[in-house]
Amino acid sequence: ELFSINTNVLYSEMVVAQNCAINRNENFTLDDLKIIISKNVYPNLYTLLKVAILLPISSASCERSFSAMHRIKTWTRSTMEQSRFTNISLLHIERDIIIDSEQVLNIFSLKDRMLSLR
Repeated sequence: ELFSINTNVLYSEMVVAQNCAINRNENFTLDDLKIIISKNVYPNLYTLLKVAILLPISSASCERSFSAMHRIKTWTRSTMEQSRFTNISLLHIERDIIIDSEQVLNIFSLKDRMLSLR
């Protein structure tokens, strides 16, 4: 009883949805599936499809994170503190996020610091 889905009811919903899709037309598309599979009409099938759609995304994200951590750990050879390793890993894993360098400079310029210039 995974996700509290009754398998007998799920099978019945799948048969009814398949017959509905076949009767709709031969060129069945994803848009047709979105119209047919409603949370109110097919609650078990809806839940199963939602899990099936999200599973590859979360698996790929975890795999990317572990691969990035392995590359960074190999590169640094454990010579840095954990906080720096975490920050570098985060920057590498989320590299798709666009960083506005002007905004970063403005934030740093607001902080009160004394730097020793030689």
